[in-house]
Amino acid sequence: MSTPPDRDHVTLFKGAADNPYFEVYFNAQLVERAERVRSEIHAVDLRPDRDVTLHVEIYNPTAPVPLIVTPGGMGECDGFRNFAINVAAAAPDCRVIIWDRRNMGRSEVAFGSEPLAIEEAEDLHALIGRLGVAPAACYGMSAGARSNMILADRHPEDLSAIVIAPLTGGPIAGRQLSEEYYLKYLHDETLTSMEALAKTPLWAAYLQRNDPARQQRFLAQDVTAFLAAMRRSGEHLESYQHKTALGMTDEQLAALALPTLILHHGDETDVLHPIPHSRAATTLFQDARFGIAVTLQDILDDLLPFVRRHTPAIEGAN
Repeated sequence: MSTPPDRDHVTLFKGAADNPYFEVYFNAQLVERAERVRSEIHAVDLRPDRDVTLHVEIYNPTAPVPLIVTPGGMGECDGFRNFAINVAAAAPDCRVIIWDRRNMGRSEVAFGSEPLAIEEAEDLHALIGRLGVAPAACYGMSAGARSNMILADRHPEDLSAIVIAPLTGGPIAGRQLSEEYYLKYLHDETLTSMEALAKTPLWAAYLQRNDPARQQRFLAQDVTAFLAAMRRSGEHLESYQHKTALGMTDEQLAALALPTLILHHGDETDVLHPIPHSRAATTLFQDARFGIAVTLQDILDDLLPFVRRHTPAIEGAN
């Protein structure tokens, strides 16, 4: 783990104090076998179930074992793609699916009526149904793990197992991330229109990577709805600052019976993903184990046997 060359990159843990930068995940170097991995790119329209179209990339698309990767932070496929490809290169039997959550990357903008972590979980529920990959293993980094845990709580039938790498928790994370991801927009008196929002770093980057139709959908949103979503989502995240994991009560964690693997990068100075919170969560889940995984090989050594042991092959896959 190191300081990124560009601290202003707007897709990964943007500005959240000293949120760590994981080279194994973000803009990772591709392994030698990566160029042989087959891929598909889809725009999956979830209507009428969900008012959003999601950008989805699938590696080893005919492989039998489904593994869904949910990027962390305010991140999307562009930053985390190489990690997904590296996993697919190491595991030809795994159908590695990585997706952009709503409002990020190349997925559509939609603010919904619930905190965004819950909206993302419900989007993933619909996506799993459209792809026909239930039950799948879900691998989530930080904020991505939060959405996956909420999915496991609401729709456990969608999942065979979950991997949390790393788990976000504690008062510092609750305060800093709720402010940086959401609440800071409420303090900006210049945000009176979507055009003004489009000039902020995260949303300017969103518009740059999307086509005119997606740009127009963004500009057609109601800035009042955006600000309401930021308040709702920020207050929701902040409310969990004294829980083991952001986004989940300890009772919800204890009710989850899915096999769970919690991985940490091992840095004891990471106050947003404290090791004690990962260890505490391990004792709360009904079937969980904890491991330190620093390198890609460390992750693969823990991840692949775990996924293969718990995830049934997709019927009819080649």
